Amino acid sequence: MFKHSLAALFVFGALSAGVSVSATPSYEPLYIVDGQYTATLQQRAHHWRLQPLRGDEVDITDHAKDCGSSKPIPNGLWFVSQDDHGRPVLVAPSVTALPAGFPQHVALRACGENVDDAVALFVPPVALTWINSNVGTVLIDD
Repeated sequence: MFKHSLAALFVFGALSAGVSVSATPSYEPLYIVDGQYTATLQQRAHHWRLQPLRGDEVDITDHAKDCGSSKPIPNGLWFVSQDDHGRPVLVAPSVTALPAGFPQHVALRACGENVDDAVALFVPPVALTWINSNVGTVLIDD
């Protein structure tokens, strides 16, 4: 009797697992901490978390009026690169969904710095220096 109940339980579990797999799949990207990005930004809180490969994480929060962005930066993974003048920029890979008309490149500048770009993200200077030297990808979230 126990053997039959165990077999029935196993079959039921396998069938129920198959049902959940056949449901509509999610194509939203999944991000893994400590593997795909080395900095995160929570935009609304103006909170940066810098995650070095060695050592402790560093949290930086700045509520200055000249920090952040005038337009919300779309959530997702962004690569850190440089523009033609060697200044840091964020570049959206294809996995990061951008609203119509939003540029694929966003200038990274120190808080209070003047900028000619249409969209820029202003970062506390100490974080910008670290990002420019140590970060390959940034995860932006609300």
